[in-house]
Amino acid sequence: MLIQSDYHIHASFYRAKNPGDVSGPIVAEQRDAARAAGNKYIGILEHCNASPRHPFHCLEELSAEYYSDGFDRDNIFLGVEADLADDGSDACGDSGRKHLKLHYVIGSVHLSPKIIPDVYDYIDTEYSRITKALKYNDNVNIIGHPFGEGIRYERAGVVEKWGFDLIPEKYLEEIIMLAKNSGKALEINRCHEDDPVYVDFLKKWCAENICFTVGSDAHFTENTDKAALRTRWAEELGFKEENHWRIEK
Repeated sequence: MLIQSDYHIHASFYRAKNPGDVSGPIVAEQRDAARAAGNKYIGILEHCNASPRHPFHCLEELSAEYYSDGFDRDNIFLGVEADLADDGSDACGDSGRKHLKLHYVIGSVHLSPKIIPDVYDYIDTEYSRITKALKYNDNVNIIGHPFGEGIRYERAGVVEKWGFDLIPEKYLEEIIMLAKNSGKALEINRCHEDDPVYVDFLKKWCAENICFTVGSDAHFTENTDKAALRTRWAEELGFKEENHWRIEK
């Protein structure tokens, strides 16, 4: 069986808010919710990118709570979800990681039709950023939700149906090869059982013994239970504990 773990849990209390916005949970609240949801190893983080909602001082405040006296850090780790740039670098960088005393970095691509209107341009851009991060960025440990933003193009009506069949097969094959060579983990962040190409993509991770993580991407306490469903699905697909990425203590 897979040990249920979740390194993609947002302490969204710290992000900049508009008047009237819900405050969101602090680190301790997400820690307790994730434990109650059955996770053994837990990673708490927030975004690091150019959005005005995510100024760097928010990460400093998150880190300060995590490292405060008396905070229960047993099997709890501190990370960041940093946006990947066109050259594969991440918005946090090695200096930011050291300053915040982070245990790990998730490198993700966050795009939408408002930023890149054409779905195929979006696919090319995400592919390029992920592959360059896998090749050249030693700061990143995990690639967050590969092509997970594609659903935005369906919701916006750009494509009738989003699916991994829109992604060139050679892109998916190269990501698998580079992940294997780099030792970086790929994240299971969705359960798209009705997308045969996505399912086949994940099964190839298993066949190639790719390191993987399972993430809820929870921004609120009530969403931390998503890791349980995704972990059980990963088991059904054939994922093994020996390839389950772990933080070296």
